Amino acid sequence: MKKKYLGFGLIYGVIALLIFSVSISIFTESKIDQLNYGFRNCMTIPDSILGVITIKDRDKVVSRVIYTWELLSYLEDDVGIYSTVVDTRNGGRVIFESQPFLEARYYGEIETEVIENSEFRYEEKSTQLVPGDIRYMFLEDKGKFSKDEVLALMLPRTHEVSIKGARCDETFLYGGTLTFTCDDTVRTLNISEPEVVNERGSVTYEEWLVRLDEVNYYDLGGRAGMNNKAHKLSDKYVDMLLDGKATAGTKVREGIFTSTASAVYDFDSGNYLITYYMVINPLQIVLRDNLKIYILSVLALILVEAAIVFVVRKLYINQKKFELRSEKLTKGIAYDLQGPLSVTRKYLDNWENIDDDKRSEYSEKIISEVDHMSSMVTRLLELSKLQDGKVKLNCEDVDLLQLTQNIIKRNRQLISDKKIDVTFAYDKNEEAYPVYADLEMIYIVINNFVTNAIKYCDETITIRLEKRRNTVEFSITNDGARIEKTDFGKVWDILYKPNKGMAEPDGNSGVGLSVVKDILDAHNARYGCYSGSKGTNFWFFIDAYDDRSFS
Repeated sequence: MKKKYLGFGLIYGVIALLIFSVSISIFTESKIDQLNYGFRNCMTIPDSILGVITIKDRDKVVSRVIYTWELLSYLEDDVGIYSTVVDTRNGGRVIFESQPFLEARYYGEIETEVIENSEFRYEEKSTQLVPGDIRYMFLEDKGKFSKDEVLALMLPRTHEVSIKGARCDETFLYGGTLTFTCDDTVRTLNISEPEVVNERGSVTYEEWLVRLDEVNYYDLGGRAGMNNKAHKLSDKYVDMLLDGKATAGTKVREGIFTSTASAVYDFDSGNYLITYYMVINPLQIVLRDNLKIYILSVLALILVEAAIVFVVRKLYINQKKFELRSEKLTKGIAYDLQGPLSVTRKYLDNWENIDDDKRSEYSEKIISEVDHMSSMVTRLLELSKLQDGKVKLNCEDVDLLQLTQNIIKRNRQLISDKKIDVTFAYDKNEEAYPVYADLEMIYIVINNFVTNAIKYCDETITIRLEKRRNTVEFSITNDGARIEKTDFGKVWDILYKPNKGMAEPDGNSGVGLSVVKDILDAHNARYGCYSGSKGTNFWFFIDAYDDRSFS
């Protein structure tokens, strides 16, 4: 049996694990698909700006390339980016490659006219007198700027940003030095001179710029590791292009662990190539961004698996208890029937040898033993029917006062033989105590309480009836041996046996109170027991009968 339940637990556990795995896989796959979709769209940036290049002016092409880098710099750090301008006439030599850069901006001259002015409102009209202009700077030191340094560069007048010894062409600001102040620290950096600058069309920095209004910093690409990965893949791809093993154009390869996107454009009759290569690790990003969901999902799986283990273990324990209860009950019934059967057999064996005047007494004893065995079997059948739900209650108006009085009368001989003082307390002004119950079932309950009280009491029994709002309370107390506090809940169990101080003179299978419990449960009654210095008390509350409620 244990292997059977272990098998069930394993099957349900595997099913739960499979459901969890499929759900997580579907969730992860959908997130990866969303990520790859956005990644694929990144290639629309250079494509929309460059497209099919027909411009032969290298300076204008380079300017457009830098503009694409500016837009790509807004991508998350998870995207590794590497872009180049390649000279195919010189063995595919890289003459310009992506790196962090600065944009020096001059807003131009603007004339502002107030066309309406009042205490609460005014409007302005601005006219651009001199157009603005921008130049790009690449530094020899390719390290990243801090947030405070980026802010300092954006406010050149406040942070004493100055450029000295530099020259400008139509695209670049190169050579010389860049100096600025941040947190009371003066920093001076050398401005590099890219190979693609137009030296012949250059002028001094002072000739180009009237006033430096703003310097913006752009950090192209993600973390250094991702950028290096993109760099290596790009070099490999360019080599394949130059060897004729690959063609120019846009290609996207979507994967679970790694996704790559490449775009190659040529201009000046193929003398130059502009390349873009991007790379991401989709699964790594999805796991990181949804870490809380995955942790909660794993915890949920653990809880479900724990619940399965708990339920299977509970079922196994209950089944084991049931088997033990059945085994003990069978032994208990067999033991309890053994006594009456032995006595009956003894009487029957001696039947031929007894005098005629004693046969009546023997008959009564045999009948008494048979009745005892019949009662025991009847209680077992009642218990079985109640537990199987085969008994349907036939509830009606039952007078608990009259029923209790009849039961006391039927047990009068036992009460007299044991010299017990029975007190029946109820309100004399009440003519009846009507309840809504099944007469036969409630008879079994009260008769069981009364006969048990007779068995275990020493001298006195007190029975009480009391009306409480919409219910009637029945209670019975005897002064016999006490029930241990830890056994209050156990007395209703089918296998409960009283302690040594409550040994039964006539034997009992222990099913009586179990039948009572099932009957009271079927009536939705509240019940319980208590044993203390004033005796042992059993009680129950049952719904009072009301013509208006049960008509």
